[in-house]
Amino acid sequence: KDGLDEDHDIRVYLAGSDLNEAEEPNFKEEASNLSKALKAIDNQYENQNLGALVLFSDGLYNQGVNPVYQNRKSGAPLYTVAFGDTSLHRDLILEDVRQNRLAYLGNQFPLQVFCRASDLQGKNTKLVVRQNEKLVFEKAITIDANQWTQSIDLLLKAENSGMIRYDISLESVNGEHNLRNNHKTIYMDVIDARNKVLLLAHAPHPDLRAMASAIRANENYEVELMYARNFKEPKWNEINLLILHQLPSLQYPGDNVLETAERLGIPVLFVVGQSSQLGLVNKWSRGMSVRSSVGSANESQAVLNKDFELFRPSEESGLAIKRFPPLFSPFGNYSELPKNQIFLYQKIGNIESNDPLIAFSEAQGQKLGVIYGEGYWRWRLYDFELHQNHTASEEILQKIVQYLAAKKDTRPFRAWSIKKRFEENERLKFQAELYNASYQLVNDPEVSLQIKNKEGEEYTFQFGRDQSAYSLDAGYLKPGDYRYTASVNYGGQQLFSEGLFSVSPLELEAINTRADYLLLRQLAEKNGGQNFMPNSMDELIKNINSNEKIHTVSFMRSSLEDLIRQPWIFWLLLSFISIEWFVRKFKGAY
Repeated sequence: KDGLDEDHDIRVYLAGSDLNEAEEPNFKEEASNLSKALKAIDNQYENQNLGALVLFSDGLYNQGVNPVYQNRKSGAPLYTVAFGDTSLHRDLILEDVRQNRLAYLGNQFPLQVFCRASDLQGKNTKLVVRQNEKLVFEKAITIDANQWTQSIDLLLKAENSGMIRYDISLESVNGEHNLRNNHKTIYMDVIDARNKVLLLAHAPHPDLRAMASAIRANENYEVELMYARNFKEPKWNEINLLILHQLPSLQYPGDNVLETAERLGIPVLFVVGQSSQLGLVNKWSRGMSVRSSVGSANESQAVLNKDFELFRPSEESGLAIKRFPPLFSPFGNYSELPKNQIFLYQKIGNIESNDPLIAFSEAQGQKLGVIYGEGYWRWRLYDFELHQNHTASEEILQKIVQYLAAKKDTRPFRAWSIKKRFEENERLKFQAELYNASYQLVNDPEVSLQIKNKEGEEYTFQFGRDQSAYSLDAGYLKPGDYRYTASVNYGGQQLFSEGLFSVSPLELEAINTRADYLLLRQLAEKNGGQNFMPNSMDELIKNINSNEKIHTVSFMRSSLEDLIRQPWIFWLLLSFISIEWFVRKFKGAY
């Protein structure tokens, strides 16, 4: 810096999880993201005279992409200075643990543990898994190679619900260089039970398998398929959604099933097909109806309703809907529905109609939906042909199911963390909503939040107002499990909302500590610079100063000034006038 400061404007930044302008590193960052740092520099100095970038690093990154393969906006040369130890030390490393996002109470869930060791051939260790200090798994391991890697698959049983902590470790071996990378902590969200969907059908149909597969793709749902001819009463209190495929029909009117669903407030989705008895569908669908006397069907393509607000598919799924094959819909006169109840309209040939293809309503607290057409299985097949996956077709049905099966939260006050599990370097963010007697959002009173850890330490925060609701950024907390309680005094009552969240430790920096000089050389060569060692700073300074691509900035300033403010012009003009007067006077005297 001293060698370049005289001729150059020097700016110093620190690169960790983010890029920050500072002079001295504190080495407390939890991650290294070199690609993000380079991108941030390019964005910050875009269209400016950036002469060169010098990166002091050990070449290790554990977040973001490989910086060598990142295309930079700036053409400024990038020089690297290589620090760190490239020696290969004796070390046993628990490199990674792969897991599902959630598990279900009473079920087994898989873990995949990746281990690595250097220069420890013939040594023995043990893989140990503990759930809140309770031993749940252990396995003896023999390291049988000098450069050893192994993945270990294991199954654990979800015995408790909530956010469960698991500590996974490898027992240390004599002579290890680094003990910090022998363990990891993971958190598993264990929920009591899946939402249960009862799919009741008039008869076998390709739609049934396609719909069941799409719903089961969401781990939160399980599907039970039954046929009307051998229907057995389910445990209705466990049913979150009832899907009736081509029911009610003339053969199976299903009055008892629909009466039970209405009495218990169980949402119902009707899938109308050739076997459906439209009169009974109209009766039970509460205002959504179609009158047909012909008994024929139209081939109806789907058109997305832009005014629909109950849920919104992704942009990719919205585009896919336009290309999906048509459903076979009843021909007839459809009831007029409010625009916000219609999800998809029917398009017959090239004519877009106002007839609903998929619509929703609500009566006495019971949510109802109707798909006016059979043939969902064609959507699924065509989706795979287009994209080599079922993402779009699954998303559409899953959003329908999620809307119908979701229970309405009528609490006047509720607060929640935006995630159940935060990483150690993530800011803790919360939101809260308060409703008045008319169920309108208000945010006049103050809302406070108390966070408590297992040791009993408490942290108190105040929510800020965000339009008509509340939001809070609580900053960072150390790894652990936390309970929070939000409270507000409104209408003479003290209202509370409680929940749990966890903060997971980031142990990325401990996994790999062997410097990567090759990456630094490649990075410099690709970006028009060179790699230097710390004892070669004089060479680096000479290289930068002699680089013809680094140009000096010239500054030019222009300004406008009134001529009347220049006194010499006045005196010059006065002189000319005086001379003219004298000459005229002198000539006139003769």
